[in-house]
Amino acid sequence: MRAVRHTLIAVAVTSTLALAACSSGKDDAATSPSATASSASAGISTPLSADQIGVQMALQGSPALSADGTSVTATVELTNKGKVMLSSAGTKPVNLGAHSADTNGKIINRDLVHAPMPDIAVGGQAAVTIHFPVDQVLGKTVQIVPVQEGVAWFDNLGVKPLVLGPFSSCASPAVAKVCDANGQPLAAAH
Repeated sequence: MRAVRHTLIAVAVTSTLALAACSSGKDDAATSPSATASSASAGISTPLSADQIGVQMALQGSPALSADGTSVTATVELTNKGKVMLSSAGTKPVNLGAHSADTNGKIINRDLVHAPMPDIAVGGQAAVTIHFPVDQVLGKTVQIVPVQEGVAWFDNLGVKPLVLGPFSSCASPAVAKVCDANGQPLAAAH
């Protein structure tokens, strides 16, 4: 009888402690630094929604021509103004992408190029360099915008693309191969 009584007391104490831990309102695993770090390093594994994202983009410097003359290079400063980290890691990564469009803004090639981005925390910034094949941008503009691979381009979720160009062949090939929207030759990339 005494053994049963001690067992019942042990069960009651254990149950009380378990209930007290559950009612604390905290999930220690979800808020611990190691859980946060491991989820950050795993990247993005779910589709993002329009209310989760917010990206501001600005061109750093001017577009340049690669040394071999085959690509136009641009460096874009991205600021994450959304509610979630942006990352090129995971099963649903976010990369910096680009469309080519005619001078009226009609998309010619929705999937021109993609470039990986570093992890960008909420409120954080990062510079990403992206390269466009010259033969696919002459006579066109380039619309730069993040894309969640296999999910959506961010311009379909309300993010305004950064538009460059139109790019053209320079009037004098001796001066340069590619000119910007003002007819000025693109400088050589460093």
